[in-house]
Amino acid sequence: MVKILKKFTGWPIYRKLFSVMLLVSFVPVGIVLAVSLKLTFNTMEEQLVYDSRMSVEWLQERLEMEIEGYTRTFYEFEIDKDFRDAVSSWCSDGERLPYAQQLELTTGLNQTVSVNSNVNAMELYSLEQDRALIAERSGTFFTDTGNRLDQWLERDRSLQSNIVFLRNGNEILIAHQMHRFETGVPYALMVMRLRVYFVQDILDAIKSMPSESIILFNDQGEVIVSDMAEDAAYGEEEALNAMSDLSDSLSGYKHEEGCYWFYRSVSEGKLHIVQVMPDGAIRSSLEGTLVGGLVVAALAAGLAVLFSAVFSRLISRPVVELANTMRSSTFRDSVSVPAQRNDEIGFLLESFNYMQEQNKALVESEYTSQIARRSAQLYALQSQINPHFLYNTLQVIGGMALRKNAPEIYSVTTALGDILRYCLNFENETVALGEELHYFECYLSIQKQRFGDRLHVSIDVPAELGAVPVPKLILQPILENSFQHGLSEKEKGWDISIRAERRDGCLVIAVADNGVGIAPEKLAEIRERLRRGGDGELRSGKHIGLANVNMRIRLQDGAGPYGVDIDSAPGKGTVVRLVLKYRDGEEDVNVELDRCNN
Repeated sequence: MVKILKKFTGWPIYRKLFSVMLLVSFVPVGIVLAVSLKLTFNTMEEQLVYDSRMSVEWLQERLEMEIEGYTRTFYEFEIDKDFRDAVSSWCSDGERLPYAQQLELTTGLNQTVSVNSNVNAMELYSLEQDRALIAERSGTFFTDTGNRLDQWLERDRSLQSNIVFLRNGNEILIAHQMHRFETGVPYALMVMRLRVYFVQDILDAIKSMPSESIILFNDQGEVIVSDMAEDAAYGEEEALNAMSDLSDSLSGYKHEEGCYWFYRSVSEGKLHIVQVMPDGAIRSSLEGTLVGGLVVAALAAGLAVLFSAVFSRLISRPVVELANTMRSSTFRDSVSVPAQRNDEIGFLLESFNYMQEQNKALVESEYTSQIARRSAQLYALQSQINPHFLYNTLQVIGGMALRKNAPEIYSVTTALGDILRYCLNFENETVALGEELHYFECYLSIQKQRFGDRLHVSIDVPAELGAVPVPKLILQPILENSFQHGLSEKEKGWDISIRAERRDGCLVIAVADNGVGIAPEKLAEIRERLRRGGDGELRSGKHIGLANVNMRIRLQDGAGPYGVDIDSAPGKGTVVRLVLKYRDGEEDVNVELDRCNN
């Protein structure tokens, strides 16, 4: 040591300063480099965990939406009384099933296959007759069950049977078991065969690195879809063990055997998600940073302090900002961070921005599809017009023309023309209440020609309500029900009243008649169907007038207090109330309500 010091004291001053600065500089540079790498590694690890958790949560919500849709499909079959009766008869009688019930079964299954492009086939199995009804895109046929139910029969009987996922070759099977209400004994099994690619596309959309792996298991630990990385050092068995370890964990995350494992349960255990990310992904991202730090330290020792500050800022600050952004955002947010770098950090920023764009595109796509389905429902509901009224009107005009050349024919044809123009104008889904009443007056003028002095109508609608927007064609179906079911059995003295008022933020329109009324049990059945508010009545054709109006009001204003309500007393008459959300009209609408009376 003394010799070294003596030799050092003999050096020129510039060499001493250079050596001291070099020695002093390397220490902070090394410390800063080590600390920066450690901070970067920890930050990237936290970001990876957060990013993966967010991806798994998004996948969980997306799969739950898909399962909810298929559950709704099976539920619609369950609540369709005609379909259930046909299934029950087929399971009991087999080939002796009447043609009408065979048509009910085949039509129901074929509609599901044709509507959803992801469905390859719908299958219905009789657990009592060992028979099967197969609805494919190429055709529908009855056949013996054979070994088609081997997977189902091998399943543990203690597991749930409501929505079951199975994998069969290149298809995903969704099975739903039907039980008899009286005994609870299963008598039929419905199976939906889905294409695998649409689930694979969902998995590919959330993967940010090729080294990631995602496996979907069903409720008995069988693999439904597996998207494994090419160089994965683990298999599906390790993923199943990780699922067992994390099923009771609150965090749903662990770091073990060189991998990050993430787990989520979907729809109360009907599916299980396991996502795997090897920690080598972080090390590979840091290799370029480590080499660059050493090169900078060797070539710029004299400027190490300055470079260390800049280097720390360039490395640490963008990563911390990215992690903070990811902590405060969800997959629904449209946020991004500047990505103007060409190194590993720039790649990380670009990956995050790309992931956010993909999430936004997926959310917008789902929202657009929901709006499209909603619009299709509205147009389908609006297009259902009862033709009986047009037939009766033509009969009136023909009868009057044969009897005499009377001026009443002109008023009837004029009213009919107004009605046709009003009904066939699909530009607007909503109209002012005054315009709807004008159409209603035209309709009544024709009915008065048919029924003469037997019909008495009173309308009590305040003028300030004339501009309130309402769904189009909501009064005619109610009045047709009064004529067909309430007044047709009375000889004379037909009284119909229409009143409208604003009450507690709602527009309430009441249509009352003094007809024969509705029996209590029938009234309870109609109220229950209106309360459910589903579109089953529209497809089956039962009570289509009330169901049409009720569905259109709820599609516009939502459920809650809105929709159709009905009161009736046998022998005294019926009152139908339409409850809509009160909305101010954009402009005053002056409608000549007496046009059809002239």
